[in-house]
Amino acid sequence: MNNTWHCELCNHQRKNLKEGSICNLTKRKPAFNRTCSKKLFSTKFKNQLREVNVVYEHAIKDKWWNYSYTIIFGLLGVGITCLAAYSIVYINNLNNSFHSSNAYSLRIYLIPFIIFGIALKILSQAIGMYNMYVLKSREAKLKKDRVDAVLALYGITYDIDVQLHSNYRFPQDAQVDLQINNLR
Repeated sequence: MNNTWHCELCNHQRKNLKEGSICNLTKRKPAFNRTCSKKLFSTKFKNQLREVNVVYEHAIKDKWWNYSYTIIFGLLGVGITCLAAYSIVYINNLNNSFHSSNAYSLRIYLIPFIIFGIALKILSQAIGMYNMYVLKSREAKLKKDRVDAVLALYGITYDIDVQLHSNYRFPQDAQVDLQINNLR
């Protein structure tokens, strides 16, 4: 565990571009082994705890919406790809039956490739949305696990009830009921 994880919750933390995270009491980088005796978990700690849990709850709540988006747009992209493949076969049969000029043949063959391009765009949207969800949910879980690991070292537990509004945009928009136990 990184010592700066403790400092991210402590009100004594001071950040400096030259040195990074510094304790405002000792004016040095954190140098404790397991726990810090000078820690002050107060407003910064409560705000960080709220934000981490709200973002994590939002990631969990968005899970099925993201999966359904990925499945629907993935199926739509595959369907349009099949349509493009069928249109190539259809145009090839049509072209062979009419014996049209080469210039006209080339122009008519652009239609399936345009359809195929649209299918690729839809498939990339589906895959991109899924990748974005996976990255955000992993990051939210990692941050929550870090905070929980630090609190476990100090014997601090908490109960939290997060109510996300339908128009949720930022962690401040959520209604949070936070009960902290064993905070000394």
